[in-house]
Amino acid sequence: MKLNLRSVDLNLLTIFDAIMSHGQMSKAAQQLHMTQPATSHALKRLRQTFDDELFIRTRNGMKPTARALEIAGPIQEVLLKIRDTLDSNKHFEPTESDRAFKIAFGRYGELNLLPRILEKVNEVQTDISIYSHLDDQETGLESLKDGKIDFCFDFVSPQDKRLDYCEFKPEEIVVIARRDHPRLGAKSSISTKQFFDEKHIVMSFGSDRRELLQQFMEEQGGIRKILTEVNQYIAVPTVVMQSDGIAIVPRPMAEFFLYKDRLKIFKLPLDLPSLPIYLIWHRAMSQDKGHNWLKALIMECV
Repeated sequence: MKLNLRSVDLNLLTIFDAIMSHGQMSKAAQQLHMTQPATSHALKRLRQTFDDELFIRTRNGMKPTARALEIAGPIQEVLLKIRDTLDSNKHFEPTESDRAFKIAFGRYGELNLLPRILEKVNEVQTDISIYSHLDDQETGLESLKDGKIDFCFDFVSPQDKRLDYCEFKPEEIVVIARRDHPRLGAKSSISTKQFFDEKHIVMSFGSDRRELLQQFMEEQGGIRKILTEVNQYIAVPTVVMQSDGIAIVPRPMAEFFLYKDRLKIFKLPLDLPSLPIYLIWHRAMSQDKGHNWLKALIMECV
């Protein structure tokens, strides 16, 4: 049975999008300048319209149902097109905006990219906010498709036709060890044999990229010996400085964590393939002037 479009209130779709974006009734109500009872009543009408619960209340907020996830992208796209049509003659002026953008950086991007982007935003003297979105329950791509975030960074290009992306050249991967390392401290370079002889500190997440790196390493005759796994990039240099382990990290991160000459940086003695970084966004945002402004600013930083 097809939905009667004449029975659909556009305001209800706006409320649905706000609940989907924030995951909490109170924050959705605040964004829309509504009372919570009014927002709850609107959700009741939405449930009747779509004949589905749409959102289930949990301790962590409002969890979308399968039906809600299915319609979230199309509803967001429709709302954006309507807004762009009504605002077609308006120009986005960052110095007059207090818009909040959400970006899924990933743990490394949060450490390396977020500071660069914030520095650029601050130069504009704007009230625009950048929020780092990190949800261990889902990937940045899923959050994009659900309309929860504006951008995400990933090491894999998206296959979903609803998403668009641009590719950035990969950062150089280097080896780090503590400066007084018993076997590497006096050396200016590290051989392939030495690299595989030493024990490694590795990240415990990002399994796709890690497995890909390991595959290429095995093709060059070696398997890393794991000393320990850590959950945060910031822990890598700390563990390296306090152990005889070594690690591979992007060069900007290694230089950031030199810690007053307590670390040494070596060129990676392996011929690994380029692993580019992708900035990804929803195609529905392609006409959003504020979105395009931030995209251009990010491209200056990466």
